[in-house]
Amino acid sequence: MRVTTDISRIDLLKFNLRFMVTSSYMYKYFSIVVTIVLAIVFWKAGLPDTQEKWMISIVGAFLSGLAATAIYFLFCIGSILLRSNTLNGILGVHEYELRDEGLFEKTTANETLNRWEGLGKVAIAGPYLLLQVSGFLYHIFPKRCFKTEEDFNSFKTALQNKVYEAQNKPL
Repeated sequence: MRVTTDISRIDLLKFNLRFMVTSSYMYKYFSIVVTIVLAIVFWKAGLPDTQEKWMISIVGAFLSGLAATAIYFLFCIGSILLRSNTLNGILGVHEYELRDEGLFEKTTANETLNRWEGLGKVAIAGPYLLLQVSGFLYHIFPKRCFKTEEDFNSFKTALQNKVYEAQNKPL
């Protein structure tokens, strides 16, 4: 089974906006910033002695966490968009083929075989089928790259089956 995608900066932007907003990592980052801000405020000024000071401290830490997370979020997305191009194989045409040994990918920059055992979850996020390669690295298959909904669903099912079989293979 083969599919050809043409990944654009808009695809990367949409994917990353959806991914980062739902990523537990961003919520952990936010929580850490809030905790650090509260710790610094309490260390410098001591524990608040009125309800009003408690509210100011908590709201201030919360807003600081939001600001820091937003800046980090924009930095990550900006870095991704600025560093992505056809020369490094992130943008442009990707030809994929499902093989017995793994997912074969060909771009203008490289040819890669990702073995099924090393791949992560298969998920749908809006108009994209996602295949986790590792950590925060995903192959993106836009629905528009399939002629029909049936083609999209059959590719998704084939991917899920290959990954599931490899991950549940007896040792």
